[in-house]
Amino acid sequence: MTDGELESTRENLLEEIERLAEELGDTPTSAEMNEEGAFWGSQYYEEFGSWNNALREARFEPNQRKIPTDELLGELRRLARDLGRTPTKQQLNDRGEYWGKSYLNRFGSWNDAIRQAGLEPNQRIAEADFREPPDTCKLCGEPPEEELDFHHWRYGENKAGCYLCRECHDDVHASGARPEHSPDWLMQAVENLIQAHATYSREISAAAIADHYNIPSQDLVEVVLSDTNV
Repeated sequence: MTDGELESTRENLLEEIERLAEELGDTPTSAEMNEEGAFWGSQYYEEFGSWNNALREARFEPNQRKIPTDELLGELRRLARDLGRTPTKQQLNDRGEYWGKSYLNRFGSWNDAIRQAGLEPNQRIAEADFREPPDTCKLCGEPPEEELDFHHWRYGENKAGCYLCRECHDDVHASGARPEHSPDWLMQAVENLIQAHATYSREISAAAIADHYNIPSQDLVEVVLSDTNV
């Protein structure tokens, strides 16, 4: 970043993208903004949510030049750390520096890119392996923008779970409530669910919650509910 003292207003941030693009002769990356621009790339994340969002608002398309493989994989790992979970392609498009298409072109499939980055692909269960997914999210009741995700309470042959939209699925897994992050992930996930459920329904009973979300243990819900402020 240069020693300029521009105020980091939204307008100045966008104008700096335009200035740097003209100087470089190409759409700049956040790393190039750090090295040669008047602002830090992190300032764009704070203002716009992602570098790609800032580029779109400045009316630029993300750079299509050859991106080093290490940079592509590093961006997946960074986003996974920020999210606390393996990112989806849509989350990369929304919050990452590169497009999901770059990964498909380089690695052949999204899951192959995820594996190359040392991450576990998000698990999905075929519709025939469980139950026909509903038209709306079991938590918020809204139809999904794309497709519903299957949320696991129990894995293996006796798997159990329910279908949630991506936003609600992320809310249930918030604060490290994932099996690879904590041995107590299930209790944390149930607590997250109960907190979110209370914003959509007045029916706050262990039996109703366990039944609605197909949680295999009502006793577990009762224990978590007794320690949850709703």
